[in-house]
Amino acid sequence: MTPPTPLAHDEPLAYLTAATTGIRHHTRTTTSPDSDPRATRSEVDALHAHLTALHTLLSRLTEQTRAARPAQSSHLAAARTRLWQASEHLHEAFHQVSRSTAPDVVEEGICRQDIDTGPPFVTICLRHVRTSALVRQQTTPADLHSPLHGHARHRAS
Repeated sequence: MTPPTPLAHDEPLAYLTAATTGIRHHTRTTTSPDSDPRATRSEVDALHAHLTALHTLLSRLTEQTRAARPAQSSHLAAARTRLWQASEHLHEAFHQVSRSTAPDVVEEGICRQDIDTGPPFVTICLRHVRTSALVRQQTTPADLHSPLHGHARHRAS
């Protein structure tokens, strides 16, 4: 068996492979006995960025395969929905990390957050709001709120 040829750095799959490798490395380092057991805002923000980027990629793949392979497109759409649900949980987890005693403020189009938190929350919230606009166009509220029980069935037509 011959080893696979290495990917050129300009190929999209190379970037996905590198991102996956980075996540695996971070997983190993955070599960070491010396690591802090708490998730930081930076870690949750980075994971949220990964999930929203994956959501965008799955959206494009879903649209590209819809006509030629409806069953595959249906599975990709289901995965896209689950990624959005996961990113919603990460967004909420971000707002639970290191909350201060300052009163909450509400800015139009931005989430509730502490006054003294600073720019990082704006980045995650704006990313979340932008992605949620796509989600509302692509997914029904029933799909977003349905629990996943076992394997979903997708028509092969």
